[in-house]
Amino acid sequence: MSDNLSYGLGFIFGVIIFTAIIMIPMLIGITKDKKLKRKYDERQELIRGRGFKYAFYTMVTISMLYAITLIGLGELPIEESAAIVIIVIMGIGVYAWYTILNDGYFALNERVPQTVITFIIIAIANFMIGISAWLDGGMVKNGVITFECLNLVCAIFLLITVLVILIKQHKDKKEA
Repeated sequence: MSDNLSYGLGFIFGVIIFTAIIMIPMLIGITKDKKLKRKYDERQELIRGRGFKYAFYTMVTISMLYAITLIGLGELPIEESAAIVIIVIMGIGVYAWYTILNDGYFALNERVPQTVITFIIIAIANFMIGISAWLDGGMVKNGVITFECLNLVCAIFLLITVLVILIKQHKDKKEA
C-alpha cells in the first residue's frame, strides 16, 4: 500500500514540477508584447466559442458511446480512468484542431514558433516516458490497457497538433 502511495505522490509532484518548468518560461515570453494577456479579435472569439461547442459535443458523444459499449460488453480492455482521460484529450483535440484551422487558436499577440517548439518538447518527453512504460510492461497488464498509456496518447495528440499548425501555415503561405 505504501508503495502505491509513494508512487502516487511522486507522480503528482513530478507533474507539478514538470508543469512549472515548462509553463513559467512559456508564460513569460509567449506573447510578442511581453504581456500574459492574449488578445483575440471578435472573429477569433466566435471561432473559439464554436470550437468549445464542437469539443463538448465530441466528448458527450464519445462518452455516451463508451457508456453504451461498457453496458453492452460489461468491461473493456482499458482502465476506466484511462478511457475517461482519452475522451477528454479527444475533446481538447477537436477544439485545438478546429480553432487552428480557422485562425482562432493563436492570439493576435502570440508567438506561434515558440508554442510549436514547446509542444514538440512536451511531445518528446511524453513519448520517451510512454516508450519506457511500454518497455517496462506497465502499459498493458493482464490484457488491459492501463493509465500509463496516456503519455503516448498525449505525445500523439501534441504531434498531430504540431502537424495541423504546420499544414495551416503552409496553406496560409500558399494563399498569400
